[in-house]
Amino acid sequence: MKAEEEVILLVLADLAALGWRFRAVKGAIYMVPATQADLPPAMAKELLRRPLLHARDAQLAEASNKTFLESMHRSRKHKGISVTIENLVDDGPTLAAALKENRDGDLKKVVDPYLQLVDSTTRCEHTGLKLVDVWRYFRHTWSLVYRPTPGRTINFIVRNAARPHHPVIGIIGLANAVFQLASRDQWIGWTMERLVDAVKADPAHWSEFRHNAIDCLTRARGAIRSDDLFAEIGDVSDPLQIARRLETLAFQQGEARKEKLKASFDMDGVSALATRAIPKKNGDFDWIAASETELFKRKRAEVLADIIFALHVLTGSPEDGVAVANSIEVTKRPNGEPRLRWEDQDLERAVKGALREIKKNGVSTRILDVNVCGAAPTYREILGGKLTALTLFSEDVQRAYCQRYGEAVSEIASAMAGRPVSRPTRISILTTTSLYSVGSSQYNRVRMTVGGEVLEWKKIGETEGFGTVHIAPSTVDAIRRYAVVKQGMRNVNNKFGEGTSPLMRQLREGLTMLGFDSDDVLQHSNRRIVYALELLPKACRDLSLDKDSGVTNPPMNEVANVWINRWLTMRVKKDAVLEKVSLVTSSSVKAELLREDSRDGEPLSLFGEA
Repeated sequence: MKAEEEVILLVLADLAALGWRFRAVKGAIYMVPATQADLPPAMAKELLRRPLLHARDAQLAEASNKTFLESMHRSRKHKGISVTIENLVDDGPTLAAALKENRDGDLKKVVDPYLQLVDSTTRCEHTGLKLVDVWRYFRHTWSLVYRPTPGRTINFIVRNAARPHHPVIGIIGLANAVFQLASRDQWIGWTMERLVDAVKADPAHWSEFRHNAIDCLTRARGAIRSDDLFAEIGDVSDPLQIARRLETLAFQQGEARKEKLKASFDMDGVSALATRAIPKKNGDFDWIAASETELFKRKRAEVLADIIFALHVLTGSPEDGVAVANSIEVTKRPNGEPRLRWEDQDLERAVKGALREIKKNGVSTRILDVNVCGAAPTYREILGGKLTALTLFSEDVQRAYCQRYGEAVSEIASAMAGRPVSRPTRISILTTTSLYSVGSSQYNRVRMTVGGEVLEWKKIGETEGFGTVHIAPSTVDAIRRYAVVKQGMRNVNNKFGEGTSPLMRQLREGLTMLGFDSDDVLQHSNRRIVYALELLPKACRDLSLDKDSGVTNPPMNEVANVWINRWLTMRVKKDAVLEKVSLVTSSSVKAELLREDSRDGEPLSLFGEA
């Protein structure tokens, strides 16, 4: 069988697991996607869950993961006693009994949560296991494939100080926010439609936006190395002509990079251009050399052209918000969405550029994505997931993130500036998506009072149903290899600064070469709910205007008390809930993770969302 046919069959197998149907007619394969629209929520959720378990199980069956899981269950000596990861999986029967005994008393005698930062060196004081391995183990108990996240990430474990060995209640993972998320941008106010609405409702808003936009653009211009660019485009004084010449230079650098990628690539997948910034002999990065690579020279010229144009137009634009509001006509498209018609198209382009820079600041320094948040198996029935969602309100999370990344050098910003650049890291907003579009979510009704205002996780929209969660890791690797061999080069190199979502871009590229419509394959029909949390009062308004105002968040102890009083107290009064808690043991978790059968039966209830 040809390599191309093997990859196609892998893709079809993953789609079949998602419930797709196929028919071959005259040499062509017709694909019909599954639909959950007309199903009851429970059935729709199960239909969505099965392909996720299929991909997850394929990952657990990989030799490296089996070896890891087996090693975590292997007995070792720590402080004179034999321990395994099972010591950190709370025992359901004894936990349920303790909760029942204390449900009318002090529940903190049974569940006393605290937060633990995960790093590469720290070990659990009760087992001697590395915290990174503990976190990874519990992450594998979700029904979603585990893929390490590139960029800035920080992980936490929520543990129970009231139980032997301080077992794991839940885990949390934070990562760089994605740049493109339509529902979030609309909610914050980073879209033209929201800005126009604000200006028409209150023309004074234009003056504040214009002032802050000019300030943001000026700072952005100063953060881009430009001496070599201006030397190359020649002696020009007109801002619009400068912008045009920079655009031409950006195009030339993009073409030069493509040629170098082809020339430098070898069939083992190694490319000299797939490296990061060039280090000096003393170990520091040579940011000047990094800024002069074709990738960053193109980016610098491209971004600088947009900034110079936007600054020129906005500086000369009217300060009167009434005049600006009257110059924009708002009509409706056939689907009901707004259509904006600007009399001054240069001003429209300048405002778009300013919004992009304001958004860039916010996404890179003040927004994080919650890519893992949920309870360990024993604590799911008593709403440990809501505790992890509440934990994100705590100052402990803010402090840990600021300590880790507050002085960290930003690779992309430094390569753009030609010098080391650090950025402030106070988190203002968190975003996440539910695993399913149906059924209840752990983020529902999770709220706290911060700075005198009630802040809560809010549903702000839905994703479009595109993603890679239903594509097995082996299929992903096969598509990547096929695309590389077919092109004779690696076009997407997972290199910082090259572009967002490299995995998605690699899959789209390979699927298109195989003859698939990538939108069809990657649209898994699971339109996830997008949730967002303002960690600070008026965080959305501040971010929409590139402003910053800080409020101290509550400590973890206060967060834990809110969860106990609001959620745990209610759950432990139900005997049926405690009965389900009692069914989970370290042995049941081990059996599910290491079972050798094909998992054709019903999935066990201990596996949950990530």
